[in-house]
This record gives sequence, structure tokens and C-alpha cells, in this order.
Amino acid sequence: MVQMIISGIALGAIYGLVALGIVLVHKATGILNFAHGEMVMITTFVALSLLGFGLPYWLAVILTLVFAAIFGFSVETVLVRKLIGAPLLSTALVCLGLFLILGDVAVWIWGKDAHMFPSPFSDKPFSFGQVSLSPADLGPIVVCILLSIGLYLFFKLTKVGIAMQATIDNQTAAKLMGIPVKRMFALSWVLATVVAAIAGLLIAPIIFLHFTFMQSILHFAFAAAVLGGINSLSGAMIGGVILGVITNLVGIYLSSELKEAMPFLIMLLILICKPQGLFSREAEKKV
Repeated sequence: MVQMIISGIALGAIYGLVALGIVLVHKATGILNFAHGEMVMITTFVALSLLGFGLPYWLAVILTLVFAAIFGFSVETVLVRKLIGAPLLSTALVCLGLFLILGDVAVWIWGKDAHMFPSPFSDKPFSFGQVSLSPADLGPIVVCILLSIGLYLFFKLTKVGIAMQATIDNQTAAKLMGIPVKRMFALSWVLATVVAAIAGLLIAPIIFLHFTFMQSILHFAFAAAVLGGINSLSGAMIGGVILGVITNLVGIYLSSELKEAMPFLIMLLILICKPQGLFSREAEKKV
């Protein structure tokens, strides 16, 4: 059980990273990005292509993150900025359209074959008593912890992070204080796409890289976002970890088929019992 819990935490931390990008964009712009998984998939395929050119792993990772930043900025500037404040149905349809387009682009460039993706972590196991672990299990947990600490310090200690947090919390007040809100919107997409790219690099070695490989992961990410609170950045990470542990234990001790249904069951229960999520509070406005 201890081994399955640790494995669930590692997988759940990755779910949390994907959910973090969804929450970040939604909190900043009010848009639910249904194409978030396809953006993860595209950046991961770019990393695979760079590795195929013979580049060292870490150089390929850096260039992939640069591409992710440009990719997120381009999507926000060209497509999303015009949708801010638009009806929910309009934004949902545009994001679904982007989802379909990116999927077709991936098939056109990289084909429908599954690809193996290298991991920076060794899979050589080591034991603690009866528990056998490997750097491949612990590596994603360490990366997610370091990234979470980095994001926390960014939002709390840097001027740009504080301005971005102010924009996320109250766009009108941020405008009155002279904060360039549109620039902060673009930065939220850049940050969300970079975080998503890191999640993709951690997920791809666990499962084969395929043009549909993020579709099932996205179910878990949306469930993690709903569980933690769709407006809570820390809740997304915690919700991902909770979901990862629960689904791992359910898959082992109950049913592997039920494991696949867990994201939908958890979303349903949370929306019925606590719609704002476990770590998000309902907004209160004084009139």
C-alpha cells in the first residue's frame, strides 16, 4: 500500500501540474481551456523532435519550454484575447475548435504511431524495507515540489508576480492601479503553457507519446481542478495528489475499470456537495 500511495502521489503531482495551468488561465481570464491537453501534447512532440535531431536532453527541454512560452503567448494574443468577456458558449466552442485543430496538426506532422519518450530519471529500483522505489517514482514528485515553491515565490516576492496576482484577483482594481491587464493575461497563458510543457515531459516517459495521450490525462486534470477549486492554484496541486492516490488505490483494491471512472465520479460528487471545491471559497461582494 505504501508503494502504491507514493506512486499515486507521483502521478497525482503531474495531474496537479496540468490542472494548475487550467486554473491559472480560468482564474485570470474566465476561460476554461478545453484545448489545454492538446497544447501539452504539441509541446511534448516538439521535445521529441528536438531529441530526434540529436540535441542533448536538457538542451531539448530548455528549447521546448521556450517554444511553450511562445506558443502560449501566440494563442492568447491571436485567439483568446478577443474572447475575454464573451459568452461561455462562445469561448467553449473556440477552445474545442482549437482542440480539434491541434489534434489534426499533430497527426499531420508526427503521424498516428506511438513513440517512446526518454526519462531523465533512472528506473533502477532501490528498497526501503519491503517498499521498492526508483528515481522515476520520486523524480516527478521532487520536480513538482520545486516548481510549486518557485511559483509561490514568484507570486509573492516579484513585482510581476504580484501584479499578475492582483489581475487574477480583481481585473478592475488592477486597471485602476495602472497594471497592464492585457499583458498579465498573456503572461498567464505563457506561464500555464510552460507548466503544462513540464507536465508533458514528465507524463510522456510513463505512457507512450501519442496524439491522443493527453485526452485521458485531461479528465484527471479537470477533476483535480474541480476537486481543489477551479479558482485555487494551490488547490489544483493538492487536488491532483488526492486524485492520484485515490485512483491508484481504487485500481489495485477494487477495479481497474472503476479507476477510469473515478475522475467523473469525483467531479460529480464535488459539484453536488461542494461546488466551489475543497480549497476555494465563494466570493463575497459588498453592494
